[in-house]
Amino acid sequence: MSQTHDTTFVIGPNASLSLRGACWFMGSISAVTLGGALWFTAHGFWPVLPFAGLELAAVGWGLAVSMRRSRYREVVNLGERTVRVEFGVAGQGCSARAELPRAWTRVEVERKRGNRHAPTRLVLSSSGQRIVIGRCLTDEEREQLSTRLKQVLRTTPAHPDPVLPAHTTPGEG
Repeated sequence: MSQTHDTTFVIGPNASLSLRGACWFMGSISAVTLGGALWFTAHGFWPVLPFAGLELAAVGWGLAVSMRRSRYREVVNLGERTVRVEFGVAGQGCSARAELPRAWTRVEVERKRGNRHAPTRLVLSSSGQRIVIGRCLTDEEREQLSTRLKQVLRTTPAHPDPVLPAHTTPGEG
């Protein structure tokens, strides 16, 4: 009986705003903005109202984009023989997938030449194929993930020796 020794890393942005929090934020901004716009409209400054509506539309659009981006995920699965990377949005499935042979996969943190202030890139590579992961992480988090990925890749799952029967002990013939 074979066991699988998979290790999975789920990488996603720091999304501290929940859907409920976003609704509360949008509601409170709308109440204040519309309250002020209605007051100005009642006092004869009617052009304020359409601009308040445009402002709320822009804030709502920005909030929707932010909430969608907060659901982005990268899933790195280190199986017995392969390293599988899947990219997508949580709840919508995988939009892209790539596989590398585990035995030949290297983990590298690359720095852009000539610009020490540019963000690093975390790259999984094997046989000329390169996959950039951790785009939503900070440089420090990429370094930590790189270290952890290298540790897991170095450890190979324990496999029973196919030559010796499982019940044989050292010294038996």
